[in-house]
Amino acid sequence: MSAPHGNVNTGAVHGGQTVTGGTGPGARRGEGRVREGAIPDTEVRDAALGFVRPDCFGDALARLEEGPLFLTGRAGTGRRTTALNLLRASCGDTAPLRALDGVTELDRWKPADDSVRGYLMDGLFPSRPLSPAVLGHTRELLRKARARMVIVLPDDAALLRHLERGLHISPVVCVPPPPSLVFDRRFEAMVPDQRERDRLLAALNHQHDLDELLVPELVPAEVVELVTAVVAADGDPAALDDLGLRLSYRAEQEATELVRDLRGDPDSLAFLLAASVYEGQDHRIVRDEADRLAKLAADRLTAVLPGKDADGASATDRPNPAFVFRRSLTEQLHAVRAVRQEREIKAGDPYAHSVEAVAFVRHQQAETVLRHVWREYGQLVELLVEWLRDVPRTGNLAEPAGRTMGRAASWGGGRNALAHLREFAVSNRATGRAVAAKALGIAAEDPVLVPEVRHRLQEWSTASSPCLRATVALACGEEFGLARPDLALRFLDQLLLGTQGRDDEKPPVREAVETSVLKLFQAGHEAKVFHLLLRWSEGSQGEQEQVLPLFTRMLTYPQWFVRNLSRWTPEAQALAGIVALALNTESSFDRTCASLLRWAEDGQWDEAQYRAVENLFLSLAHSMRSGEFRLFVEMERTGSDGWPGLVTARKALDRWRTGDHEGAA
Repeated sequence: MSAPHGNVNTGAVHGGQTVTGGTGPGARRGEGRVREGAIPDTEVRDAALGFVRPDCFGDALARLEEGPLFLTGRAGTGRRTTALNLLRASCGDTAPLRALDGVTELDRWKPADDSVRGYLMDGLFPSRPLSPAVLGHTRELLRKARARMVIVLPDDAALLRHLERGLHISPVVCVPPPPSLVFDRRFEAMVPDQRERDRLLAALNHQHDLDELLVPELVPAEVVELVTAVVAADGDPAALDDLGLRLSYRAEQEATELVRDLRGDPDSLAFLLAASVYEGQDHRIVRDEADRLAKLAADRLTAVLPGKDADGASATDRPNPAFVFRRSLTEQLHAVRAVRQEREIKAGDPYAHSVEAVAFVRHQQAETVLRHVWREYGQLVELLVEWLRDVPRTGNLAEPAGRTMGRAASWGGGRNALAHLREFAVSNRATGRAVAAKALGIAAEDPVLVPEVRHRLQEWSTASSPCLRATVALACGEEFGLARPDLALRFLDQLLLGTQGRDDEKPPVREAVETSVLKLFQAGHEAKVFHLLLRWSEGSQGEQEQVLPLFTRMLTYPQWFVRNLSRWTPEAQALAGIVALALNTESSFDRTCASLLRWAEDGQWDEAQYRAVENLFLSLAHSMRSGEFRLFVEMERTGSDGWPGLVTARKALDRWRTGDHEGAA
């Protein structure tokens, strides 16, 4: 990959010594971290790529054999990556692993099945504290199942004190390896050839001193950012010219300086905020959104107002009391010689929340600026919510806006960290609800907020407002639902049944349900989705009418169908039944027929797909109602010799025409 003179630091880098999957058009939606459910082999392999064992690894591995291992550390130090490699080392490279949400109550938990060998629990925030009895019970369950469990904890002083005092447990602290070692190992994993590494490093050394870039305070996630930039430059020194300025570890300091330097320039402040939210979008979009924000802000981004006396004559300029950057929290704390304490987690009903008490601290520049202004300038929040609530429908702006609002939930914290999202969720505009759904998924990446996200979704799923219920449905197809497919499908089942007999709610609830079910199917949860569709198809006529359009959309993603049909699994038999139903329903015939013909055409060059189409057409030939007849006529008319299913279609039509078919209608 080459990016001469380009800014390659535009993708998000998360976790420890590994990065998340791509987000381009070809990226598979299921490649992100699974928070609840089976952990894909791809995620485990990604965690092992260039992994450097921290000093705590040996001790942690020994403790893992004895029972649940509690692993803590600062954000970015590689806790989850280390946890996956610990499970991989203890359970075996190919052992099935499963993720548990932090909201899981261990006193009610039991191993999923006999095949799972390792469990990764993301956080520990039950509604009641973990007790010695529950811990002992969990150890016994793991022993009987011959399984291991790692519980990844935040660097939260109150939680760690409880474990040490109440359970006499000293969590293993994940201290990252030296940045230079992480760089060497990751670089070698990404570029195995020594001569190629030497070429890339020569280009880097032409512009920078690697030792100066690898400052001791770099965490593994930031080292991975540096490696990625060096590889992306592909040996072009010009592409590495401003590398030191692009690396994220200085962003925190520069965000403060950037906002301070622009305090007297309202147009630039608006452009800074727009560019921070919509980084990576076309410059025209950024400028239009900056103009819209500036207009919406009126004088709230202006630090000084022109002074006028009682007669309207010019006078001394005066500070603007409505200026949203007027005084920061840090300035106010400094004025009274106060500080903001470390975040503590307070257990509460129905969910935990975080507190940052006042008692008398660069990742990516865009996120850092937004985090800075959200935390520091309380008057800006309402303006940002008002601004982002009405994002335009074009340009897919709801996704970056939703990410901003979701991250803001973590930045703000508190008992009602998600309160600002309700304004988006009740919106009559589809983009507002899309922002809320994306934001809920991003917020749930913070284990502290998972209970509140679940609480909000459960509450909204039974609300009278169709907008709230549609938001819940959309959230099931975003990060929250994709990481928790079982829960998402339960929500979607409940929401779809709730629209029975309410045709006025197809926009928006039913459409949102269909969208999320399709996303879950595309994300790798095909079997779970199919079994739900199967149950819906066996329901009332109304349910079938809703299932078939969705099913026809799924046929455009044939991999899972082909895999089952080629082996003629029990799912394949049920699938053939739904295909027949879709063919014999007028509203769904055209799309179903078109998809099956494409399958047949593509099956000429794929052995598994050839068998799949053959098996399906043989099954359809047994019933031979009007829908199957029309499909076979189209196959005979458009198909070519070598297409799978063509011979079957011709034979079935011959039997029909001679009256030798019991299913003729």
